[in-house]
Amino acid sequence: MGMEGITGSLPYYSSNQVKSIFWESPDCKTVFEADPSAVIRKEEDGITAKSHYTEDEALWNQYMKQYRDSLKIVDGKLVVNGDPRNALLGRVSAEELEQYRLKLEREGIGDDIDWRGVESDFKKMDVDFDNAGYLNTKIDYIASRYAVLKDRIEKNYSGDEKEQQLSRLNALMDNTKKTIVDSYSDSVGNFYEEYGHSGTGTELAESLSKGIDQRISQYEDHLRKSGSYAGLGDTTAKWLQQDDGYMAARLREDMESYNGASAQTEETGYTLQDLETAGVYAAECRERLDNQGVFWSDNEQRLGLDLAVQGMKTDYLANQGNLSGNMRELLQDTFQSYKDKYVDLLEQMLKEKAARFDTPMKTRVDRKEIAAVYEYTMNQYRQSGDILDAFTKGARQARSLFEVNFSDRAGNPGSYSAKYDWDNFFDQSKYTSTAKVDSLFEKYKNSINRFLKNIGSDSPEMTRLFFDGPGDYEQNQLA
Repeated sequence: MGMEGITGSLPYYSSNQVKSIFWESPDCKTVFEADPSAVIRKEEDGITAKSHYTEDEALWNQYMKQYRDSLKIVDGKLVVNGDPRNALLGRVSAEELEQYRLKLEREGIGDDIDWRGVESDFKKMDVDFDNAGYLNTKIDYIASRYAVLKDRIEKNYSGDEKEQQLSRLNALMDNTKKTIVDSYSDSVGNFYEEYGHSGTGTELAESLSKGIDQRISQYEDHLRKSGSYAGLGDTTAKWLQQDDGYMAARLREDMESYNGASAQTEETGYTLQDLETAGVYAAECRERLDNQGVFWSDNEQRLGLDLAVQGMKTDYLANQGNLSGNMRELLQDTFQSYKDKYVDLLEQMLKEKAARFDTPMKTRVDRKEIAAVYEYTMNQYRQSGDILDAFTKGARQARSLFEVNFSDRAGNPGSYSAKYDWDNFFDQSKYTSTAKVDSLFEKYKNSINRFLKNIGSDSPEMTRLFFDGPGDYEQNQLA
């Protein structure tokens, strides 16, 4: 990653190498490595979103721009050209920053566009399984920045120079848009193609391309019409008005206050909300499949219950997640393929494990037992629409079915381990001396409640369907 990332976006430093060399003072700013993708990731790295790019952050960013040519990353290591003090590897006092702010207020930063900074900020916009939940954050960022830059060009340039500046901006946006669409298609789109939806990858890519164009138009329109955004000129320092990253952040905030961007819809295809949800759903399914193990190979009833929880979450998301009809159908159909693939992979791993041992080992699971619990639990959900109630009834049914069949398998490898799980499934306390240890039943309930809370909130937090966080239940296999 190059130091060209020290630009009009919020600077961010995550490297431990500098902290291990230089001590920090509570009166000094931390030195940031400017990675434009870092501020996109929001709470993933415990940092503030670009939409909250404040005046203090803008000041620090402008200060760091002085040293763009002094710092770079080579083979993953920080390289300093010149005096480390000038390269900011030491510390920057609050007084020095304040002096720099006064200088900016006197001199400004100029009306010319910092293309080096803009181009760096528009890098690393790929969307894949690791960051699919931030699709709309990225789109809002590039769309608002584009709108601000286009407005500045139209106001500050004329003739051939204006056309050249607009051409450069449009080329940059086209390339960035292509990066987002192609990377999304290569990851998320291919996932749905793999799970039996031929042509869906193209449909998702086309909807994403249209959605980005529409979001850009929304920001352009809002910029022209919003009196509150335009009113920033009456109270905002000149240098901040010249910082297009800062002004784009204010435009996003103003748009959000009018609920403009969230009202985006597509008459055909998929909405941007659809596409972000599809990305998160695909990422979690893929992670679940990639981490497939033999954990429940001797506990078909537990496997059926777990798949039912995932099935109920999928159905609830499809119907309560503010999704289009097309996306509802896609998620529900995909889950059926996912469910079968999950069991197929489990058996494949059982066979691979058995091949490494001379003694006979289990190579198949009883799909009828899995289906019995799955269908019973799903039927309870279809009747009530209540995930928690259906899960409770399904868990009791699963335990009963296990106990009925246990006498036939007692003594088989894993059978007593599965019995132990079911014996303490609803009440863990009598099996442990550790205070307040949740039973598996409580851990499932907690996972379901978090899921329902996320679906019902307006928080930008990603909706976690299966992998809700460490400790949901044993070995991080999360319902």
